[in-house]
Amino acid sequence: MSYRPIITLPVMTIGLMLAGGGLPAMARDMAAPPATAIPQAMIDAAPGARLAGYLNFCIGNGLADHAGATPLLDTLIHNTGAVPSDERGNMDYAYGTAGVLQPGTHDSPRMTDFDIPVRRDACAQAIRKAGMGA
Repeated sequence: MSYRPIITLPVMTIGLMLAGGGLPAMARDMAAPPATAIPQAMIDAAPGARLAGYLNFCIGNGLADHAGATPLLDTLIHNTGAVPSDERGNMDYAYGTAGVLQPGTHDSPRMTDFDIPVRRDACAQAIRKAGMGA
């Protein structure tokens, strides 16, 4: 008779119990964004360079039609100086490209915090705003 099955079962049980202790912490870390975070409202309030970044985020993540959104992105970049020729960068454009909705706040919501349908709606809002000459 082998001793392995006798030892393996208690060790596995203890291991699963210890691993289970980390699950509530992981669930807390992956919590949904606050209910007050409405991406469309934050997009409406965004300056032009950040709006260009949002369009870049949307195009890059397949949330906006490339052919329709790219000309808007190019126009915004040109009009807002979102991508300066001196390559110093523009933080608003960088925040938008990263999907950060409210820079400068602790635990700022990001586009990736929301479900895909909410992201699509937010991207549609960014396209509408950019199309109005934002």
